[in-house]
Amino acid sequence: MHISNRLQQPQSPNFKGIHLATSRTCIKNLETSIDLYEVTNKDRAFLKKLKETVKMSDLMPDKMISKEGYDRWQEMLSLAVDKAAGSDRKTIIAAKDNKPCGIITYKPDKRTYELDCICTWPVEAGKKVALAGQTLFKQMFSEFLKQKSNFIELVAILNGPFPVVHKYMRLGFKQTGGENFLVAMRTNQEQVKNTMKYLDDIIITTPVNDSKDVNLLEKLDL
Repeated sequence: MHISNRLQQPQSPNFKGIHLATSRTCIKNLETSIDLYEVTNKDRAFLKKLKETVKMSDLMPDKMISKEGYDRWQEMLSLAVDKAAGSDRKTIIAAKDNKPCGIITYKPDKRTYELDCICTWPVEAGKKVALAGQTLFKQMFSEFLKQKSNFIELVAILNGPFPVVHKYMRLGFKQTGGENFLVAMRTNQEQVKNTMKYLDDIIITTPVNDSKDVNLLEKLDL
């Protein structure tokens, strides 16, 4: 009985993704262009390679963050990648000059969106990408408003590399509880609409009208 060798050979990863949009921001006359890619369920091998490649300790000067801060930062990236393995999750990558600079992973739902993790990092040592986090939030907010879900919920950590609670509050989230180093937060349709008015003024997003898959490993530099 002949068995095809194709059944014995593991399939090579395809690193598929969809180019969702291009966003432009301008702060202090400095314009930044950020591309957004959705990682599809067909192949999430790109995220594994991303986690292995991005080293937070190489991207920020030692004097700015403690070792514990670097460790927590790296854990945030790992959490976003690990959660992305769920078939009910959506994951979007932000990239500047074809270099990944951020990731957001969340569970969309008709009633409540659950934000698992958002993490951004510099593409050059010591140089953060302006509004990378807000650009990722804006993409999620746009989908949330179209789906007309009720809430977006997240859990902010207090012992991370950077203070985040006030950043989330500026995006319309309110504290709903928490314990130890965790703060539960939530926003709703009305507040997201108000936040989007602010984001639309500082981030110009142009959707890419092409649903064809792209090879992220070829498109982005790791």
